[in-house]
Amino acid sequence: MIKDNKRLVIDRLPKHFNEGLFWGNGHIGGILYVNGNTLLFSVDNVRLWETRDTTEDLPAAQFKDFIKNPEMFHNGTYTKQTNLQEPRIWRTHLPGLSLNIALEDEIIDFYGDIDLNEGSSDIQVTLISGKKVNCHVYVDSNVNVLKVQLDTTESKVEIMGWDTSNGRLPELAQWNYPKYREEKTELVTHVVQPFSERGLAVISLIELPKQIYITLNVNSLSEEEDINSPFSSQTKLELVKRNTELLNNYVQMEAIFKAAHDASWNEFWNRVDITIPNERLQHAFYVEMYKIFANERKDSWPVTLQGVWNNDTRMPAWYGDWHNDLNVQACYWPAYKTNNIELADAYIDYYTKSIPRLSERAYKLFGIKDAIHCPVMMGPEGYGVGGEWCFWNVLLGPELFVATDFCWYYEYSRDLIKLQTSIYPFVEKVLNLYQGIAYQGEDGYYHIPFTNSPEVFKGPMLIMDDATVVIATLHYLLEHMQHYAQLLGKNGEHFAEFNKKLAPLTTTKKGYPLFPDEDVFESHRHFCQLYPVFPLGIDAHSKTAELSLHAAIDLGFMEYAAWSFPYLSIFASRCGKGNMARTALEIYCMAFRARNTFAVNGDPNQNGILKISDTNAGETSDAFTLEAGFMVVAALSEMFVHRSKDTVYVAYGIPDEWNSCSCRDMTIEGGHKISVVIEKYTIKNVTVHATCDETIQFSFAKIAGVLTLCGERLPVQEKYLVTLTKGETIVFGVCHE
Repeated sequence: MIKDNKRLVIDRLPKHFNEGLFWGNGHIGGILYVNGNTLLFSVDNVRLWETRDTTEDLPAAQFKDFIKNPEMFHNGTYTKQTNLQEPRIWRTHLPGLSLNIALEDEIIDFYGDIDLNEGSSDIQVTLISGKKVNCHVYVDSNVNVLKVQLDTTESKVEIMGWDTSNGRLPELAQWNYPKYREEKTELVTHVVQPFSERGLAVISLIELPKQIYITLNVNSLSEEEDINSPFSSQTKLELVKRNTELLNNYVQMEAIFKAAHDASWNEFWNRVDITIPNERLQHAFYVEMYKIFANERKDSWPVTLQGVWNNDTRMPAWYGDWHNDLNVQACYWPAYKTNNIELADAYIDYYTKSIPRLSERAYKLFGIKDAIHCPVMMGPEGYGVGGEWCFWNVLLGPELFVATDFCWYYEYSRDLIKLQTSIYPFVEKVLNLYQGIAYQGEDGYYHIPFTNSPEVFKGPMLIMDDATVVIATLHYLLEHMQHYAQLLGKNGEHFAEFNKKLAPLTTTKKGYPLFPDEDVFESHRHFCQLYPVFPLGIDAHSKTAELSLHAAIDLGFMEYAAWSFPYLSIFASRCGKGNMARTALEIYCMAFRARNTFAVNGDPNQNGILKISDTNAGETSDAFTLEAGFMVVAALSEMFVHRSKDTVYVAYGIPDEWNSCSCRDMTIEGGHKISVVIEKYTIKNVTVHATCDETIQFSFAKIAGVLTLCGERLPVQEKYLVTLTKGETIVFGVCHE
């Protein structure tokens, strides 16, 4: 049983990477695991990337060729396949570096926790001699420092770069990285690790009696510097100086830094909360919120698959990249929904800065200027990983997932500056791509060729015209851009015209199909045929939405992924099925998490939920991703409140068994903050703090009594139209006759 929902306890030896305690600040992260007598810390920095690619930067064919000869696309003639053995062709996130603390004897027992409120841990290990060693660990929330406090001086402390003789790092050996070097300046020890063609990482250590301070920073050699002399470069000198000054300042003013660290976490936790009578899900909410703040910061980079927690002894799974589909999106849904919109700034800003490369990709692949195409698997600055022009990176569609998040940012923030500088320019270029490839059919409508509904296969991946996810998203983007054009004083008539002529969204007897002539026919994990329901929110609580949900469930769970279950929970809430919403989240929490709650894919622990597999989607069992856990937070918020078009639905995802529960300051589109209190199975009150002027409807589930608004009784009806005024707070209540 979980005794304290604001603590994550690890009470057995974490012998593997994804079993240990973890800390982060959006820039660096640390994970602790154990081997023999040694406490092993993997210390990661978001800027550790191998980015070279010496192949010709041209696709094997253009999109027009794919359409004319689809069989040549499917057999690989028109795509550049990834050659994993080629030592000079690669883009991937790199492993973390290492801090090792060797104790005097073998460690035979372990007990530690993460105080989620403070982002810090108390740990006790038992040595084979019977001696107990205590330590306190945290990564500072505001500066790149990992602090370890030990109650013993009988230890050997060492920082290390990559061990290229490690059999799990064959790529690093192939790339002939120079071996790291150790240097010392006064009290500070530095390890300098060159990487990529011009990358340089410096991990630095101050070791005082019972006190250890670590920092890790990364930079690139300037064009004027000799890449063959990284250890004598000016960049190295600057990194060493920066690390030295930071650590010395930290030691001298630790109390001030620690107070700021505590204040940072306190401010984060005060923004939002939920309270539910389900211990497993309550704990999951707090753990995943902790992970979100450990990874997402306004001034960092967007969250990759493993975020700030990459292993120090293996290459990151799936290149550790940005997967431009639900994998990236799902990491930011909870930031929007939990009153933490600024945590998405790094995502919006980074993709905006990547526009030049994304536009270059669109021109090379489609022959269309002033457009954007995103690779499915993306590395820094908008370049593809796993092969710039491999099969996955020439597919149409990833830019629509990103553009949806860009629109979400404005809908939740109403930030006109971001709208003008980032959102409008990005989405406009995405729409330019689709307007450029659309063709007019015999029915008079424009259609989009060669689309896919991610990872649905009939032999090869199924590619047809007008995938539901594509058509629905284009209509969503075009409607929003008409409004955005008005707000910015621009002419948006071309958006309205394209929207009018674009093929309509198709429905069938099974709800939303994959494509107009292809209903969902197999168990699969992406559910993108349900995209109109979420995240677009253009449909909810309708017969079509319910039929679509049933069609996905009827085909079984066998091909689902970890994140399929929290995603399924969101759809259940948007169909008013609270019991299903709860159950889907419980399945995820029980079956798809490692000991330390990191999300695993497939069914490596043999829970019998999916098709039996000994591996984790082709990866070893220490592979993990973050988005599934983050989705738990989004799904729980959806259970309490969600919005579809102009209607706000309250308590439609609350299961029958929850007698009492509440949420505080959950956010919906418009930026409005909603608090809900349920007691004795019925809504007691709903508080709405308006952040813009708007007239919207409210619909309430679980009403047992007479609804009131600001004390005035309301007539019994399905929906209530309310005019909100910016800065105003209104309260719905329930009274009994």
